[in-house]
Amino acid sequence: MRSLFAVVALLLLAVPAAAHASAREETTFQDDDLLVFGSAATQARTLDTIRALGADRVRVSVFWNAIAPDAKSKTRPGFDATDPAAYPPGNWARYDRLVRLAAARGLGLNFDLTGPAPLWATGKPERADIEATYAPSAAEFGAFVTAVSRRYSGDYTPPAPPAPAPAPDDGGGVVIPPPPVARAAQAPSDSGPLPRADYWAIWNEPNHPGWLTPQWTQDGGRWSEAAPRVYRGLADAAWGALQGTGHGQDTILVGETAPKGLVTRRGTTRGIDPLRFIRALYCVDRALRPLRGAAATALGCPADAAGQASFAADHPVLFDAGGWAHHPYELTFSPHRAPLHRDWVTIANLPQLTATLSGALRRYGRPRPGGLPLYLTEFGYQTNPPDRFGVSWAQQAAYLDESEFLTYVNPMVRTLGQFLLRDDGGDIGLTFQSGLMTQGGARKPSYDAFELPVYLPRTTFARGRSLRVWGMARCAPNNSAQDVAVEFRSPRSARWRALAALHADGAYGYVDGHVRFPGAGVMRLRWGDHTSRAVSVRRTPRR
Repeated sequence: MRSLFAVVALLLLAVPAAAHASAREETTFQDDDLLVFGSAATQARTLDTIRALGADRVRVSVFWNAIAPDAKSKTRPGFDATDPAAYPPGNWARYDRLVRLAAARGLGLNFDLTGPAPLWATGKPERADIEATYAPSAAEFGAFVTAVSRRYSGDYTPPAPPAPAPAPDDGGGVVIPPPPVARAAQAPSDSGPLPRADYWAIWNEPNHPGWLTPQWTQDGGRWSEAAPRVYRGLADAAWGALQGTGHGQDTILVGETAPKGLVTRRGTTRGIDPLRFIRALYCVDRALRPLRGAAATALGCPADAAGQASFAADHPVLFDAGGWAHHPYELTFSPHRAPLHRDWVTIANLPQLTATLSGALRRYGRPRPGGLPLYLTEFGYQTNPPDRFGVSWAQQAAYLDESEFLTYVNPMVRTLGQFLLRDDGGDIGLTFQSGLMTQGGARKPSYDAFELPVYLPRTTFARGRSLRVWGMARCAPNNSAQDVAVEFRSPRSARWRALAALHADGAYGYVDGHVRFPGAGVMRLRWGDHTSRAVSVRRTPRR
């Protein structure tokens, strides 16, 4: 054990950087294949791993058609859709189990209430392949949200379960290795009231045709955005349901937008660029002025001054939601690379998303002090292998660290979500290979990097100058004082030596300071037995 004198000496070498404004930023994780469609054992092992990685919350898709009765029928069954007991009991089982398992481990949940919808609640498209996403009924969706929010109110005890059905697929049969430190969480009781859900998102990627159609509709040869109008109704209904079931003070997110659309291409299944989608959702033009006349009518917007004056009151979810959820994927390019189209939003241009949202709110006289918070609920980098168009495993780790730094310095961001623990596998070109583990369960370098990320905005320095070192002891307990060592190794040595220590913030373990390096070499962070990836630093030669 090092002496107190040595620790103090190390601390003196590290100068704290300016305080950041995203101290409230949580870490979110999502892997529906394991957590929604996996068996009870897979769910438990996955949550143990996610907890050991240092995540605070798990995002879970609450699929409407997975819970609804007779979801493949076009004839609505006779039942009270607002009553959770009216649904087939077995359809709730995976979610009931998950809320208990997460609560036992101290993990928060983000319930993303989303389609596909049961066919009896959708419109009648000309194509059978989009029936489950086509014009879902806002009224029926509101009834479904009412049932979900009543069930997970904190005081609902489900009826005794029927005889158990055969176990579902075990997440592909992959055995997830245990976390590095054994956890003592006991299996929760399956009796008594279900834990309360208090964090909600409304629909997934409504500007993407895989989740909502039609994206566009045609009238007299002219195409108009349809998905924003449909989504506005769904969001209104969900908001009303949550308010009416005692969840009005919960975190409720709107948006969940995909990062890119098809720019100028129009069609029923042609995705809409996110900023264009937002403008149509809020009924404003490119200059963020309220739409009028035929342009407004085509988007289901108020066409006159009276309707515009009541727009915010008529659609409170767009103005009073806890934040805007977005998926700022870039997948294969640097986090600092600006997107190629002005209406796309990736991790590189989040301020543009904030500006659009803030401008829309101001137009209706409803500005939010500081702006509408951003919840980046899905993010990741596609890797090669297995996708030949992805980035290398090492580049994935570096890009994830760099991306997290960008969200750290953005005061509007409240969470950054890692999408997938384990690669999807399957059709590589059509699925996500953004996991921290391969489909076979091997850890990529990003697994360790996720536990202890590190990023240096600059890696070259002049003699006598310091470099900013940012990182996060994610694997350390929250709300505890932690010191993270900065280690250095010169090119002529195989030995790492402690160079400085950075004191982590008391909430989520961020470290941010300036460190002087003795010369060229590589640096890394260490907390306990955990080490970050190594980063090369270089001193510029004298002129």
